[in-house]
Amino acid sequence: MIIAGWHGGTLVHRNLIGIDMRYANAGKWKEKYIEEKTGLTEVASTDEVRTDQMKLLHVKGKRIVLAKTNTDFVAFDDRCSHRGGSLAGGMMVCGTVQCPWHGSQFNVENGEVKAGPAKEKIATYPLVVKDSKVYLDLTKID
Repeated sequence: MIIAGWHGGTLVHRNLIGIDMRYANAGKWKEKYIEEKTGLTEVASTDEVRTDQMKLLHVKGKRIVLAKTNTDFVAFDDRCSHRGGSLAGGMMVCGTVQCPWHGSQFNVENGEVKAGPAKEKIATYPLVVKDSKVYLDLTKID
């Protein structure tokens, strides 16, 4: 019993292996590394990300989440302003993303906090959708 408890604690806390709290329609984990430095850069096709699904982008040393709401595509910081949890690993429903660590909720269109414990908003980034492609403006990312 002691060994099983130690092994389970090691898997969950040190190796970060646990239950996937995202719902079934979240789809497979998607990730993309962006090498470009400035300007509009294609980050996805419009049919690649479904409603309430997220894709993690690595841009200029930052982690940015690309997501699709019921109405449009959005981009926001992957880091929760409360304790730094990955928002891409959380859930998104109806334009709200929830941090998997402590449950802070953010409006993905403007970054405002909808529910704590977070007190500061997250950064959002402008996107352009043109010809079935989604573009991120890298000039807006510092």
